Amino acid sequence: MAPYNSGVKGRVSAGLVVLALATGLGGYYYRQSQVPEPPLDAAAVIDGDWLEHLYSQNPTVAEEAVSQLRELGPKAVPEIREVLTDPAADLELQKAALKASGLLGPEAAPAIEEVAGHLPDPDLTEEAAIALSFMGRDAYGPLKQGVTSEDPVVRRESLRSLGKLRERAPLDARSVVPLLLDGLKDPDPSVRVVAATYLGILRDEADAAVPALIAALQDEDPEVRTAAATALGSFGEHGVRAIPALRKATADRHEDVSREAGLALVKLQSSSRK
Repeated sequence: MAPYNSGVKGRVSAGLVVLALATGLGGYYYRQSQVPEPPLDAAAVIDGDWLEHLYSQNPTVAEEAVSQLRELGPKAVPEIREVLTDPAADLELQKAALKASGLLGPEAAPAIEEVAGHLPDPDLTEEAAIALSFMGRDAYGPLKQGVTSEDPVVRRESLRSLGKLRERAPLDARSVVPLLLDGLKDPDPSVRVVAATYLGILRDEADAAVPALIAALQDEDPEVRTAAATALGSFGEHGVRAIPALRKATADRHEDVSREAGLALVKLQSSSRK
């Protein structure tokens, strides 16, 4: 029996050694995992290449890129323009240049022409329109031109940005509302939705806007009817004349339309009792 016991003891001893080693290694790696990583030096990561890091997945790096852009201010515009005029520039870099233009706002006004030049580009239409909505009064012309584009996406995004620019620039309501009213007649329903939505957001020129929105309650597209109902509910006492049309719209076959019409009725009736 002695040889057997000796073999068992040997195997047990070897097992204990392996277990000890495993435990030791596990403890080592656990301790290593608890050691805090050195803080990220975002400025060193960027090292002046702020444009390439505006869309970084690391929030700290992206924030530092924005900080460096804002510190440069108008001095960043030449680099932005260079990218936007380079036909060989990477798409993501062009998007970053458009984002930078929007972040700088009116300070980037010298780049308006280059930004507007990307409105017809289907890969960059939205980014260009958003940037223009922040860039001040001089962006009105290119956006107004965009509303006449043959591409419905360009028309839609240009109209949306004009609605935003109305408050940010600011612009005279009389320069924007007629474009929104025309947008309610656009052949593309997505353009009509944006037009109705921004008429409700701006609530300007109620004498013209409210009747046009009442008419839009009869639009063939349910999303347009829904947007029109929602917009009418925002006009307060100036929208009271829409109450009969909204009552009728509560019976709309599309549940979104009937719901928004009901909500708008509650708002307008509350305004009429004040």
